[in-house]
Amino acid sequence: MVGGSHPASAASGSDILALIGDGVVSTDGSGRILLFNRAAEEIFGYEADEILGETVEILLPRRFRARHVSDVKAFAADSEATRRIMGHRREVLGQRKNGEEFPVEATLSRHVLSGNTTLTVVIRDVSERRHLEQQLETRNRELAANESRLRLALEGGRMGTWEWNLQNNELVGDDALRHLWGLSEQERLNVDDAFARVHPEDLPGLRRVLDNAIARTEEFTGEFRTRDREGSSRWVAARGTVLRGGAGEAKTLVGVSFDVSERRELDEQRRLLAAELNHRMKNMMALVQSVVSLSSRGTQSVDAYKQALQGRLGAVAKSLHLTQGGESGTTLLDQLLRELEPFRNAHGTNIVLAGPTVPLDAKTGLSVGLVLHELATNAAKYGALSRATGTVSVEWALEDSDRGCWLTLEWRESGGPPVSPPTHRGFGSTLIETTLTRSLRGKVEIDYLPQGLLCRMALPLENKEERLSL
Repeated sequence: MVGGSHPASAASGSDILALIGDGVVSTDGSGRILLFNRAAEEIFGYEADEILGETVEILLPRRFRARHVSDVKAFAADSEATRRIMGHRREVLGQRKNGEEFPVEATLSRHVLSGNTTLTVVIRDVSERRHLEQQLETRNRELAANESRLRLALEGGRMGTWEWNLQNNELVGDDALRHLWGLSEQERLNVDDAFARVHPEDLPGLRRVLDNAIARTEEFTGEFRTRDREGSSRWVAARGTVLRGGAGEAKTLVGVSFDVSERRELDEQRRLLAAELNHRMKNMMALVQSVVSLSSRGTQSVDAYKQALQGRLGAVAKSLHLTQGGESGTTLLDQLLRELEPFRNAHGTNIVLAGPTVPLDAKTGLSVGLVLHELATNAAKYGALSRATGTVSVEWALEDSDRGCWLTLEWRESGGPPVSPPTHRGFGSTLIETTLTRSLRGKVEIDYLPQGLLCRMALPLENKEERLSL
């Protein structure tokens, strides 16, 4: 392991070097190895006996050996290069006996004894550390990529993430969650305010879900309505899990929340549409009977009666098309004509329509069509259109307000049988109010005046210029 002419000194030095965890390699001024400790043997795979006397370049990859020969001469000559690197740890590549290259940290020192120059290198194998660092770097890149994908998924799904610390009752959430709860960037997010914004009808159910998750289950799910400061509401779904301590105690709730208002509205529309279809089928015979009766008024011959009846039944068939999903590009006037055309008298004086041309999108067109059909059917069965003297007047307009552009419509009946408020709430009035307020976020008022029914409705429009065409 150690070369030299003093056996006792060499033995003592060998014992000390054997205790050192780093490899120690000493060479003479020409680069021939004089000392190779046990740690160096383990690092490079050589026995000391087989490498003593060899040039130190054997421990380097072949591509670096020629240059290293000149470097050794410069180091041995006490040059400026030697003083610059002396005592400083540098990372270089070594080569094991089996040809494997690996990174090492090397610290060079130079000694001159009795005119003889000795160069000593303390070597530390850092291949395992570099491997761990590369693994860590790879993991960090993967985590960053996963975080990016998660962020994109959350943003695409309009999901807000949150964490509720049950120990200090602290609630932490991201910007998407603040938007869901109608909070500005300056407003502080806390548990009490979050629960205060849950709709009173939904709060008990939400608390039961959370209490059950904390007490017994791990995962939880719930849907509830929230309200902002302006009173607007939205449906929110929450999904999460309970994190527990070592003793099984619930410590933290973590989860995501996302807006499901559109899905709930679509579900409600489908439910109402199914109920309306069923309701229409039940009313169809009554409607046909009313059309038949109306067509007989003022006709002087069977042919005239047949022609009027066929025209009105055809108009009824066209109006039923609205139940199949609405039309794109329809107008409010189109809807009114389709619903009321079957009930016009011979001179068209029993129906009066007045208002601008207002295009309606498919969703609004379907909802408005359902409401107008209900009003027209009820008028034909019980109201103004059930009498020859009856009249239906419909007027509409566009109005601007601080909350945007609104379509206002007034349906007024007169000349029919006397009207009195109903003793119970029927499907028709429920359909009208639900369709306008929930599906379209509008407003509706129905008054049962003695001289005839009066229905006022107001619907928000996205953009006045898109809705109004002159």
